[in-house]
Amino acid sequence: MRNVPASAKILILPVLALALLAGAYFFLKEPVESEPVSQQGQVVAPEISPFDDEMELPETPTLPAAKTLVSNYHVFQTFNNCGPASLSMALSFYGIKASQKELGDQLRPYQNPQGDNDDKAVTLQEVGEKAEEYGLLYYLRPMGTPELIKQFIYNDIPVIALTWLKDDEYIAHFRIVKGYDDGKGVFIQDDSYQGKNLEYLYRDFNRLWSAFNYQYIVLVRPEKKEIAEKILGENLNEKVAWENAKKESERKLEASPDSIYDRFNLSVANYYIENYEGAVEAYELVSAQLPFRMLWYQIEPILAYEKLGNDEKVLEMTGEVLSNHNRAFSELYQIRGRIFMKQGDLDAAREEFVKALYYNENYVLADDELAILN
Repeated sequence: MRNVPASAKILILPVLALALLAGAYFFLKEPVESEPVSQQGQVVAPEISPFDDEMELPETPTLPAAKTLVSNYHVFQTFNNCGPASLSMALSFYGIKASQKELGDQLRPYQNPQGDNDDKAVTLQEVGEKAEEYGLLYYLRPMGTPELIKQFIYNDIPVIALTWLKDDEYIAHFRIVKGYDDGKGVFIQDDSYQGKNLEYLYRDFNRLWSAFNYQYIVLVRPEKKEIAEKILGENLNEKVAWENAKKESERKLEASPDSIYDRFNLSVANYYIENYEGAVEAYELVSAQLPFRMLWYQIEPILAYEKLGNDEKVLEMTGEVLSNHNRAFSELYQIRGRIFMKQGDLDAAREEFVKALYYNENYVLADDELAILN
């Protein structure tokens, strides 16, 4: 799942909060069976920031010790269709029927299960915008916590979180959290790849979540708008939420200065508070150590370079992603087209916009740019 900045969507309909998430990588061709969830014996990749106990807020006395939202609908994703499958399940909590095929054809119409030409992912931003078409509101924020998830669930609002699929595979994934049990210390989730009614220890869940600034999205009926915004508190303001994410990354880096994900999180947070120099600086400190798919899901460092006018770096970075098993990344062609337009190379810009539309025929902004050139 690519995580696409909302500001970037206004310009290009990109990506990433990159968000993405993404279905399984091209070599993951069959869904696995549900795993027994206690993952206490799982080997943890050393780069992943450990779960930070200070993020756990005190248990709210009014919340029950356990609650699970009722859902009789589960679907295993088709190839790389994690986002549409997750959205299909999330909509079902509100009595809305929309198949993953229907949603996938709209959100990622270029689907090729045979190889790296497949559109890898949709973003949390795209999930939210699609949910609006069904009459729902959405809130996409960083700085999720176990307590925040519990409060949403208590109010009958499931949470979609952007995480790693597994510790050692570095594939972004959406998880629908529909319940919790403090007695067991677990979240209950429905997963388009791993199965239904899975239980994850709070600690394990947060570890998988931590590489993405603890980003999440909630889909909300209009009549619950006030409740959702009360739960969000000061993080209702997106810029405040990202300021808080920046502070959290800095605090964790003081304790673990070599944490590559906390450093990357700092880069992403800096982008959203318009500190583009800070975003680039943080990214460059860890760029050589990141999983090669990291920019599949979060393109904020690329956008920060663009904001600073470093066009050649943008073209270099987008070219590397597109040539490394992710050729169907329409948003990157849109970025490249915009760069070439600025440079006055209209033929090159036209070629990029054509590619963007080839891989996503529903990409309105690329279509608009091409119409201007033609």
